[in-house]
Amino acid sequence: MRVELQQGFVLHRRPFKDSSLILDCLTENHGRLSVIAKGARSAKSRWRQMCQPFCPLLLSWQGRHSLKTLVSAESTGLPVMLSENYLYSGLYLNELLTRLLPEHDACERLYGHYVVALEQLGRQLPLESTLRQFELALLEEMGYAVDLEWEAGAGARIEPDCYYQWRAENGFERLSDAQARLERSAYLGGHLLAIGRRDLSSPEVLRAAKRLSRQLLGPLLGHKPLESRKLFAKTQ
Repeated sequence: MRVELQQGFVLHRRPFKDSSLILDCLTENHGRLSVIAKGARSAKSRWRQMCQPFCPLLLSWQGRHSLKTLVSAESTGLPVMLSENYLYSGLYLNELLTRLLPEHDACERLYGHYVVALEQLGRQLPLESTLRQFELALLEEMGYAVDLEWEAGAGARIEPDCYYQWRAENGFERLSDAQARLERSAYLGGHLLAIGRRDLSSPEVLRAAKRLSRQLLGPLLGHKPLESRKLFAKTQ
């Protein structure tokens, strides 16, 4: 089967045989897939400079198996130029998608979120907000979003002035005042409601969103450390 001219980005690249590359790509209509770019590492290859992360492409491929063969790649614009912490953050987004997103699942909305996140990183907009918005979108599109309006099992709305604890098997459970004083991992209801609205303008809400996304992403990522985090840690 041959697929023509699909918008996409390279998420990760690794050597294959003497002169080729295996590219992990995110495409608008076909989700994440891996393709062999034959001869892409050779000095004469037209794909050598093009098949890099953060460069918008039109990709064509063919093949019957999960690993496809790249037929053509055309640049549709300038690469998003990232540096310092914005570069590590872009690599982090790519690594999340490579590690977590199933292959060949259509993800048009997530692709749009990714394009917006890259644009924000390229413009050096507030970094933490960009990352949290993308993490929340990724969790939602993968079916791991949590209810940020209703208390688990109680049929009661989350109250702004009450405290809640996240239970992986249930959801958010309300804490008594005494429990809230002892539980360091408690979330203020107002912060949860703001995260649900995607209003991360408050520093306190932003910190809560970071803690929540790590709680939700941790079990999905498993025990293998993220390479992008290790790269970031080395620079600090």
